[in-house]
Amino acid sequence: MKKLLTIIVLILLTAAVSSASAQNDVRVKCGNFTMNVLSDNTRCYQTKENIPVPEDAEPQALASAQIANTTIFLSDLESFGSGIEPQVTFYLLDDLMKTSFTLLNPVMNLRDLLENIRGGYTTLDSVTTPVPLLPMQVKEQTAAALPQIIDFESGSGLRTVVAYSDPISSGIGSTELYYSWQGVSTDNNYYISAIFPLVNNNLNGKPVSAADWQNIPASDFQPSLDQLDYFVRSIVIE
Repeated sequence: MKKLLTIIVLILLTAAVSSASAQNDVRVKCGNFTMNVLSDNTRCYQTKENIPVPEDAEPQALASAQIANTTIFLSDLESFGSGIEPQVTFYLLDDLMKTSFTLLNPVMNLRDLLENIRGGYTTLDSVTTPVPLLPMQVKEQTAAALPQIIDFESGSGLRTVVAYSDPISSGIGSTELYYSWQGVSTDNNYYISAIFPLVNNNLNGKPVSAADWQNIPASDFQPSLDQLDYFVRSIVIE
């Protein structure tokens, strides 16, 4: 009898866990892209217009260049006052080329880096600032830590925790940390950029050089790096 009760309890627990997982595993669609998110509290943005900029344009002009894209904004995640909404953006490489060859540099650098790591010509330890990142940022990257290769169904990308300089403070602060995953589809048609603002209370106010990046648990970040990695792995290009 006790054995039967134990089996029944285990079945109920398994069902409860499965139900919870299903409730927390919402899939959203934007154009021909789908991914898992926390809930359907997302916003789909699409623009098909490219506005070219001169090749000798200032960084500010390149940063504000309009590139045709499809973006999924994850409204459940916080921006922590950074002004950058949590987002996953899909660019056609042809559209990047139409806007500015300079904007293709991060794409080519990323593709070369991924190929060199997979081919054994370099390692993740060699990843240094600045790591490729779109949309282009005018601020200086001061750290690119905890690099990992994160694959998705249609390609691969580089995940890093990126810190940007703050003209007001020399500390890291809670509004300068970002989860960045920059990926390229296997067919080389798409460049995908996932950027999520992060906060880590144990790093606030510390200079970048004082951060012991290698011993910082993924769970210390909000949101957790593991959760954000899961979102990226779930991306599907239809």
